[in-house]
Amino acid sequence: MGTTTTREVTRTAANSEFLSLYATINKDLKLLAGQTIARVDKRLGFLKFKPCEGVGDISLGKVVTEGKWEQRCVFGREGSGLGECHVAWDIAARQPDEITVADCYKNRVVIYSIDGNQKTPIPMEKSPCGIAATRTGNRLAVVEEKTSHVKVFDKDNTLAFQFSTVPPSEVGKTAVNLQSVAVKTDGTIVVGDIKRMVLTEHSPTDGKLRSTIPVKIKPRYVAVDSNDRVVISDFKQLVGVVDGNGDTLFTIKPIINGEVVRYCTGVCADSTGIYVAMQNGSYTGDIHHYDPQGGFLHCIAEGLHWPVGITFTADGQLAVADLYSVKIYDFV
Repeated sequence: MGTTTTREVTRTAANSEFLSLYATINKDLKLLAGQTIARVDKRLGFLKFKPCEGVGDISLGKVVTEGKWEQRCVFGREGSGLGECHVAWDIAARQPDEITVADCYKNRVVIYSIDGNQKTPIPMEKSPCGIAATRTGNRLAVVEEKTSHVKVFDKDNTLAFQFSTVPPSEVGKTAVNLQSVAVKTDGTIVVGDIKRMVLTEHSPTDGKLRSTIPVKIKPRYVAVDSNDRVVISDFKQLVGVVDGNGDTLFTIKPIINGEVVRYCTGVCADSTGIYVAMQNGSYTGDIHHYDPQGGFLHCIAEGLHWPVGITFTADGQLAVADLYSVKIYDFV
């Protein structure tokens, strides 16, 4: 008797029928209990055929069960001139062919083409410490240090509007320390305030305050995943993922060479999981990939100078602000 039939009998049979089949059912249940659940090979989530030189008309190749990230290009260097960054602190991909970098020591947003050609930068009044691309309109949301407003720039780099992160009655009265910004799937702008230990949510069209959400982790860097969970890095040893109420769902403590890292910096996320930049000092930087539940998957890059902000381009490349340069990685 199969397990499906056994299950049907236990649910629908009369008592007399069940008793007459008890020995068989009991045997099947014991057999079922002794089965080992098949393990899923996570590597099979990625399957790719890699062709190689054929023989005659036969095309030979092999199935690749695991992809990898490879560095495609590097651009930018230390400095304040064209094509240079003094300190690349955060990064965003505003258009399919455009990378924007918060150059916090030179009070500007540096703009590159995807191939590294620099365009006219956006001058800022203070040091830009957080930057994010909007979902529509190719706008750019920028957080500056020691200011109480977030600025939103149009695709032509002119100021579209700016907004406060506190109610109108509290502007100028409530102290804030804005450090980070991200955008949810519906376009809502999320701002991290480490003074009040809150995330604030704002309308993408005018910045109107929608909600203020207390969190337990300092939001130095924030990102939003495909399920609108917010990923928070505290620039120390911890990354947390919170729900819409600010409740911590789980935390990640990245490890390099068997030890908990000193600094978790930039974060980004997509349907494949969470990506975290980290380092223990100059030229010790890693980028790690975790699954959506926080389980470590693999190290994408290592030996970076001082990786901070990270983001995805429109076509899925990973862009890293590595202090003085930008590094672009492809998944192959």
